[in-house]
Amino acid sequence: MLVLSNDDVKSVLDMEGTMSALRIGYDDLHRGEATYGPRIDYYLPTGRDTDYYQWGNMVGASSTFGVVAVRMKSDIASWPEGKTQEKFCVRPGLFCGLVMLFSASDGAPLAMIQDGYLQHMRVGGSMGIGVDLLARQDATSVGILGSGGMARSFLEAFVLARPIDSVKVFSPTRGNREAYAKEMSGKLGIQVEPVGSAEEAVSSALIVASATDSMVPTFDPKWLRPGAHVVCVTRRELGEALISRADIIVQLGINTVPFGTPVPMIEWKAGGISSFVAGSPRDRARIPDARAASTGEYPLMLDVERGTAPGRSTAEQITLFVGTGTQGLQFAAVGGRVYQEAVKKGLGHTLPLDWFLQDIRD
Repeated sequence: MLVLSNDDVKSVLDMEGTMSALRIGYDDLHRGEATYGPRIDYYLPTGRDTDYYQWGNMVGASSTFGVVAVRMKSDIASWPEGKTQEKFCVRPGLFCGLVMLFSASDGAPLAMIQDGYLQHMRVGGSMGIGVDLLARQDATSVGILGSGGMARSFLEAFVLARPIDSVKVFSPTRGNREAYAKEMSGKLGIQVEPVGSAEEAVSSALIVASATDSMVPTFDPKWLRPGAHVVCVTRRELGEALISRADIIVQLGINTVPFGTPVPMIEWKAGGISSFVAGSPRDRARIPDARAASTGEYPLMLDVERGTAPGRSTAEQITLFVGTGTQGLQFAAVGGRVYQEAVKKGLGHTLPLDWFLQDIRD
């Protein structure tokens, strides 16, 4: 079994390859040759009054890549003042996210992949596919809220979907937005301007991206210009005002067990994720409940591509792409591509397959 680090992944995966792998995965899905399950989280008290243990999992399969992927992440989560979600594993600054790949031909465990870089790329790539589907053809201006890894991968994908020539970025920390602007201007060869407010970033853009860890909406939808296309990292950033403002709303896929499904013990927590929660009533009160805006269900991207649901039909429509869902399939497709390329280049560390097999029937 191959063990791949983020550096290994980065050496074989760029945004063009990411979007290509995702499109292959979605083509599989369209033909019935791929599948995925809803995200489900599990919560357990840590014994502290300030945080909660959170374990998340996403599963998917792609016939073209011949793999099943299981993505899992282990976090200590907290929600300071209910405004952002903070997390770590072991200690602040460290995180644990892994993608396990299994062979569809013989069931063998193929790889264990650190998910950090892959995660940013697969989310950004899916947003680029959404831009290609729903944004105006003349959408060349971008407003970015956030300056982290997702903000970087978003913009890398946007420039592959549209001929972007101007970008404005706002992040509350001036140094962060200035560093982002300098880095991305140099990397992409386009003008990226740091600005002093979210309104300034949003109001002039035809593609608006909220790429933050916020638990609340990050901008006023009144700032949107006619014809704007909007994307966000998580449903936590959605608000009722944006839902009402959008003329067309499309979601990438099924994100989680749909809100209100009668499953014993299930709850819907931060971002509308279906969750099983352990803890006393006092413990449970620390975890934010889902807001109504994060639990809506909308036509799927594949429905629009098939022509069974409407996409953009006029230049003035405001479109909203809820870029959550199909996570497991994305990890199967992009993880499958990474595995193939890593094997070709002899990357990673190998562990004996015998360590993972047994002669006792499971």
